[in-house]
Amino acid sequence: MKRLLYIAAFLLTLLFPAASNALVDDFVTGELASMLPWEREAIEVDEVEIPGFAAGKGASLSLEMPKRLTGPGKVSFKVEVREKGSPARVFWGSARVRVFKKAVVALRPMKVRTKITADDVKTARVELIEASSSFASVDELSGMVAKRPITAGSVIKREFVRPETVVKRGEKVGLMIEGPSIRIRSHGVATEDGHIGGTIAVRTASGKEVPGQVTGPGEIVISF
Repeated sequence: MKRLLYIAAFLLTLLFPAASNALVDDFVTGELASMLPWEREAIEVDEVEIPGFAAGKGASLSLEMPKRLTGPGKVSFKVEVREKGSPARVFWGSARVRVFKKAVVALRPMKVRTKITADDVKTARVELIEASSSFASVDELSGMVAKRPITAGSVIKREFVRPETVVKRGEKVGLMIEGPSIRIRSHGVATEDGHIGGTIAVRTASGKEVPGQVTGPGEIVISF
C-alpha cells in the first residue's frame, strides 16, 4: 500500500538572524491543523517540541507527516530546513493535538429521576474524547429526566438520561382515534409506561389492545 505523505512549505522572512520559537510553533500548529479532518476553530495544537531545531533568516521549512491523522493525541512529524549555500537538514518533532466540540454540561448536581430544565444545563466547549455520546444543544434535553446521578460540570451523556414518563402502566388515558374521515374521543387503559412521542399498547373500552402514540400526560392518539 502506498505510503501517504503530507508536506507543507513555509518561508521564514525574518528580520532576525534566527527563527523564533514562536514563529516555528505557529508554522507547525497551522500545518498540523490543516491536515486534520475537523474545522480549524475546533483544533488546538500545543506542546510543540523539535529537539535541536535551528534555522536562520530566509530559511525555508517543509513539514512532513508519515501518515494521515485520524484522531487527537500525540503526533510526530519531520521538518526539513533548507538554507542557501547549506545542505538540507532534517529535524523530528512532536506535538499534542486536541479537538473540541460543543456539548451540554450540568450546572448543578442532579439525582435520579430529576427532570432536566434549561436552568440546569449549559453548552460548553469540551474535548472530543469527553463529548462522545453527548448532546449538542440544550433543546435536545427537553422532556428528559436523569436515570443516574449526574455531577455538576460533567458532560451529560445520552446514557445518563431517558424521556420523562408521562403515562404509567394501568393508568386510565384519553384516546383520540383518528382516520382518513373520522375523529373520535374515547378512553382506555395504558398497558405499559410511555413518554411523549413514544408508542405504547392501550386497551380500549371494547377490550381490544391497540398501539397508540403518547402526545401528552394521559393522552394517546390511535391512527388508522
